[in-house]
Amino acid sequence: MKAHRLGRAAVLAARLRVPDARQPQIEWAHPLDWEPADRLVLGLYNNTCCPLPAFYAARQFTCRDCGAEEVWTAKQQKWWYETMHGHIDSRAVRCLACRRARRERLRTAAPGANLLLERTKRLRASGAAKPSAQAKAEVRAALQSKWWSLRVVAIQTMGRWGGEANLERLHAFMAARPEGGRRYSGWERVAADAARSALARRE
Repeated sequence: MKAHRLGRAAVLAARLRVPDARQPQIEWAHPLDWEPADRLVLGLYNNTCCPLPAFYAARQFTCRDCGAEEVWTAKQQKWWYETMHGHIDSRAVRCLACRRARRERLRTAAPGANLLLERTKRLRASGAAKPSAQAKAEVRAALQSKWWSLRVVAIQTMGRWGGEANLERLHAFMAARPEGGRRYSGWERVAADAARSALARRE
């Protein structure tokens, strides 16, 4: 009887030493200046061969305009990637003063001085309204643009419009996605990822 009790006590002690897999496990302790990343949000707006980050840490960078040494904080990165949905491979390149100066130059520029920005704004505004013949023509033209970023906005606009023809076109983009090789870095892969993201936002 005594041996049975000792054996049972040993089993219970062994169980206490093994961590419960049902309880959330902390992988490591984060320093105070780090920010945890929401991988579910990042996964909706990014498609990368590299694993998504588990946290953000401050990054040093040099402003491309004035050459000042700056720090991109972890909180700023979390806002950029998870609220503004910036691509996970994008980085800070300008200090605050140079960003404001550039924004002011673009705001006061003559019409047509920043054609890409103007066309992008029109496409995004079209996505919030019922598609007109002119808007549809602009989307078709954007899909043939030399700027891939404008093509992506056109795909996003089609997703916001919905409709059988647009959704069928988005699924066609996804079906044409290459699995590897040289074409993986081509437009077909970018278009497929943009279409997948546009369809995910409709769900």
